[in-house]
Amino acid sequence: MTRHSAIFTNLLLSLSLATGLLCATSNASAQTSERATIPFAFTADHQQFPAGTYEVRRLPDGVMSVCNLETGNTKLLLARLEAGRQVQTRGRLVFNHDESGNSLIQVWIPGTTIHSELMAQPGITRASAKNSSQTGSTIEVALK
Repeated sequence: MTRHSAIFTNLLLSLSLATGLLCATSNASAQTSERATIPFAFTADHQQFPAGTYEVRRLPDGVMSVCNLETGNTKLLLARLEAGRQVQTRGRLVFNHDESGNSLIQVWIPGTTIHSELMAQPGITRASAKNSSQTGSTIEVALK
């Protein structure tokens, strides 16, 4: 009887391990990553990034990773997923540009209706608050 119990216990452990591996594999395949060459320094979620080539990966639970492919430096960002009206044919990063610099504000994922709004948005500076015509502009960088 104990031999059957041991076999049954090993079987249950093996099944739970296999199920966990399958779930991890399907979760990893659901992650979306794209590359972009950004020709200027920028900030995102109050973190500084130099110009360079980056891999942007959407992770579960509203987290995004941004990896500098030249240095290997990876930073995590908090994002809110938003559903659009139509499927995006091209991915892009949207930056807010004003006198304080460039700030990443959106990531558009190609082939989906999903884009990510970064949680920590840049604030309006005092100079642009005084003169509302200088609130800045946006810059789009294509994802590859």
